[in-house]
Amino acid sequence: MRTSKQSSRIPFAIAAFATIVSATTARAEYRCERPALPEEKRACELVKQGPDVLRRFVDRTRTIYQLYFYDYVTEADWNRWDTARRNDEARSNAAIRRDDRIATR
Repeated sequence: MRTSKQSSRIPFAIAAFATIVSATTARAEYRCERPALPEEKRACELVKQGPDVLRRFVDRTRTIYQLYFYDYVTEADWNRWDTARRNDEARSNAAIRRDDRIATR
């Protein structure tokens, strides 16, 4: 049985697309275990200061270093940031309630 050139190209195109997608999604790797470059060391230091600081550094230096935010973040970092955010919200809510009590007196 003979197939056309176009139909034989389709499996190749699908395989190429799958390779590109898997390479792109597999890019996220934790780089703070052994940061090789000065900009990676800086990103690893900024993780400790929070997601906003790291995001600003990555965005600001994107055209120079081409860093990827998720290469420098672990599950523990996300948990720490989430806990800090909840604590800040609780403190803010407590301050609002305190201000409301003072205002109603």
